Amino acid sequence: MLTLKKPIITAPFKEHPVADITREEPQEFDIKLEDKFTLDNYCYALLLKIVTLNKSKIKPFIRYQVEMLSDPFVWLNKLEKLIDLNREQFTTKDQNCKLDKSLMVIEVFRQEIESGKFSNSKFNFKKVKQKIQCYKSPEEKLSYLLELKTEYLQFKPAALPPGEVAFDIQCDLEMTLLKSQRKLSKKSSPEKRSLSAAKGPKLQINSKLNSFVDVFYQMMYEKQINGKPYLSGTPNEIAEIISKSFIDKDGNEISQDTVKTILRPSRFEKRPKGNARLDVM
Repeated sequence: MLTLKKPIITAPFKEHPVADITREEPQEFDIKLEDKFTLDNYCYALLLKIVTLNKSKIKPFIRYQVEMLSDPFVWLNKLEKLIDLNREQFTTKDQNCKLDKSLMVIEVFRQEIESGKFSNSKFNFKKVKQKIQCYKSPEEKLSYLLELKTEYLQFKPAALPPGEVAFDIQCDLEMTLLKSQRKLSKKSSPEKRSLSAAKGPKLQINSKLNSFVDVFYQMMYEKQINGKPYLSGTPNEIAEIISKSFIDKDGNEISQDTVKTILRPSRFEKRPKGNARLDVM
């Protein structure tokens, strides 16, 4: 492991997301800390990574870092400052070649950012849209978007490329759409259930219709348990349930109005009398 001659001089990085990520399987370009996170440890690990990587991997390493940042331009400036402040610590030709390569890559990426050609994948909304499709529920999608928006606002860039909509505004628009879709889904669910029930198979009754309906009448008005009727419901509600759930003994549809008439207390003549009644115990 590389040992420095004296403590390094830190640069004031505002973002250092890799240092806070714990992976089950660390990636090749992750910055690994030997101890708890501090700015000193982060800067040390960052320099160590640069001078121990193969030279050909320096550019993909720096890209890997900046793609996780909300303001890569500032981070690149801090990396340049970190290298300049500690340049004298590195004395071998190989180390200095890698530092020179890093400075060149920093400048290339800064030019890409200024020209609007650089794509930050973490806050690239097209890629975010693809990512949220992996989540099944609207709640999971909303949580993911809110987390990204919060992280973006913590380190919001000072300027945007011409014509680009700010990432937080794009998140807000997408969250508004998801919430509207969720409301529409909830409103349509009862209607779907009602239609499903209406189209389902109906049961056939084998008694006279008025005898069958009279059973419901008894449970609504005559039979009680603990001072309450066996069945709570209005004549309209019970009539709707019977008409949608049953057919008569001849296989015909049952009229909702006919059932409501039988259920009216004043229409006693429509209900069976004496032994003809099906007694509800």
